Amino acid sequence: MKTNFYSSDPGEDLSIILLYEILNRLDNFGTKSQSKDLLDSADLKQIYNLSDSSIYRLRRNKKIKYIKLGGKYYYSRRSIEEELLK
Repeated sequence: MKTNFYSSDPGEDLSIILLYEILNRLDNFGTKSQSKDLLDSADLKQIYNLSDSSIYRLRRNKKIKYIKLGGKYYYSRRSIEEELLK
């Protein structure tokens, strides 16, 4: 599985966040979790009412932190919220 990683903050490693998110989901398997640190594109569209082109533009301009795993992008919730509050 090919993994691409981008973070504008060198102190924050999104791969570590992803591992914690996986462990959290395994711990909460079978229960509904409302708070996720990583969001996929469908989550961004639903929660923040963003279009595909807006998400692409934010990613291309390196305004948000993301990680690509197997062709799917995952975004840092904190990064999205900070950018949208500007």
